Amino acid sequence: MPRYKYLAKEVLEQQKVAKGNVLLTSKPFVYLVNGSLKGLYCDYCLKKKRICTLQRCSGCKAECYCDRDCQRGAWDIHRYECKNLQRIHPLIPPDTAKLMAKVIFKLKNGGDQIEEKLSERKSRKFKDLMNHYTDLKDDKNRQEHLTSLIVVLRKYIGSNNLPNEVDLQGIFGRICVNSFSITDQDMNTAGTGVYLAASVFDHSCQPNSYVTFDGKRLMCRALVDMPSLDWSKLRISYIDVMNTTMDRRNELHRRYYFWCDCRACHNPERDKLMSSINCGNPKCTAPVHIDEDDDMDAPVGPCTVCGFNELSSDTRKKYCSIAKYCREQMEVMKDSYYLDLSQRGLEMQGDLFYKLNLLRVKFLDAAFEAAICVENWDTAIKYGMQNIEGVKFCYGEDHPNIGLMLLKLGKICLHVYRTQEALQYLKQAEPVLRVSHGTSHPTYKEELMALLQQAHEELMFMSQKKKKRINDISVICRTTCG
Repeated sequence: MPRYKYLAKEVLEQQKVAKGNVLLTSKPFVYLVNGSLKGLYCDYCLKKKRICTLQRCSGCKAECYCDRDCQRGAWDIHRYECKNLQRIHPLIPPDTAKLMAKVIFKLKNGGDQIEEKLSERKSRKFKDLMNHYTDLKDDKNRQEHLTSLIVVLRKYIGSNNLPNEVDLQGIFGRICVNSFSITDQDMNTAGTGVYLAASVFDHSCQPNSYVTFDGKRLMCRALVDMPSLDWSKLRISYIDVMNTTMDRRNELHRRYYFWCDCRACHNPERDKLMSSINCGNPKCTAPVHIDEDDDMDAPVGPCTVCGFNELSSDTRKKYCSIAKYCREQMEVMKDSYYLDLSQRGLEMQGDLFYKLNLLRVKFLDAAFEAAICVENWDTAIKYGMQNIEGVKFCYGEDHPNIGLMLLKLGKICLHVYRTQEALQYLKQAEPVLRVSHGTSHPTYKEELMALLQQAHEELMFMSQKKKKRINDISVICRTTCG
């Protein structure tokens, strides 16, 4: 029976847990490369290939591997998939159906006995994962999805391989509420995986732990110092927390069937800042909250800092109109950011929206990412710099997403020879990513440290070049004077 020691020695050997300590490393129970990314990542190790050198399985022609070693590594499950993929070719099952099939094959071949250890006394098997059976049965959308998946699975692996209805519902439920989006070192989603031990982590909108991936391997580190390792108190974020309390809680309930009750969800002042405008007094920088549910004809204010009370109901109407437009555009951009739409939204917001207003932060973030996609580097730097304070407000000062944003900014600045600024951002990113990713993670070791070294070398070269130019001028002056 396979058993893995997933708890790092550095945690086992000490009572206190320091931020940056490894809490857990884990291999996936089942996983796959997302269908739209086939050919970009190895279906076994999930390493991204910059050049198309992946080799297709000679049988099904569907799975792609780095080499024979990776193909052999995947064979324990792929041997059951391969013949079925050949049989239904050229049809390709959707990702969730493939993931369910992997679980079915795994369980039929001893996977029900596989466990991951959290400690000497605590471990988890697939059956220990929550399946929210009752919630799922009452969820009309997911029941319709499951019904369509069963039709696909009958075609894909045959009715004789399908478990009974209760077990099938349990497998589907465990995948829905326990699967992780596996990301590459650029934080792009590469695949989906189910991890037994890592399913122990509960959610918080202010997490004390953070999950990263190196290929298919999951690693979780502490973001804060802890008096001891208590699995019941470890929290990660299940969703992107750059949102209002109501929207976060609704998303968590819809996807995971619970109402979040964390500290961030009991902070009404934070939500007020997220829907605020600038005080109309040009000498005051304080925010003024606007409640969109209030009467449209009601005046705005007064400012709680300077007492300015000249904002009319027209200001409220203008804000609500722009906010509605911006939300509609965010829905348009939910799958891909567009620079023109982002810039249009920011132009409409103008000087009205407060710097920590959620829609302003989201649109600056969208413009930043969109500018990177079209390689408009100066524009990306402009929007990134403007949004540092807003992103820190939404995530927290030392959240890993801050480190990743600063890393991007530093990389872009270095690319356009703004070396001093690049070094500034990279230095700010270093302590954050050291804690969240660790010094051996590719994001830290192969990207951040390489960029820091490059920035230092370029500044040294520029300094030496400047000194040489000054010396040359001095020589010329002495020669001329002589």
